[in-house]
Amino acid sequence: MGYHTAVVGYDGSSNADRAVETAADLIGPDGTVHVVTGFQPESQAQLAQHLQHLPEEFRFAYDQDAVEKDRQQAALTRLRERGVECTGHVVPDDPATAIIDVAQREGADLVVVGTRGLGAVRRFLRGSVSTRVASHAPVSVLIVHEPGAAPDD
Repeated sequence: MGYHTAVVGYDGSSNADRAVETAADLIGPDGTVHVVTGFQPESQAQLAQHLQHLPEEFRFAYDQDAVEKDRQQAALTRLRERGVECTGHVVPDDPATAIIDVAQREGADLVVVGTRGLGAVRRFLRGSVSTRVASHAPVSVLIVHEPGAAPDD
């Protein structure tokens, strides 16, 4: 049984690449994969500083999402090459919140995320995107682990 609408978290890592491949494997022939990249936006002070260094005629074209959009393009291209319908979402928010919000908005029936292998201490101090998504997502969540990774990773 394939899923109709899947949301996959993507940050450009090899674990995120595995999550994209897994979502492509699980999506049904008429389904869609929504690739979500959440990021911390620049503060107003940082944005003003960047714009100050640009020639005035180029300031209107500055896109603080450009790096994330470019990074996400690899995942979208891979899905399209496999014949999977897909849409990208670059969201200036915490990645876990962005993934959950897109899953709710798009009516997803599955969320797929990779793990980053933070280790027990860093995971306790910072939390992990996969843990927060699994705890708060409105639908089933599949966490794709790195092959051979220990359960604590």
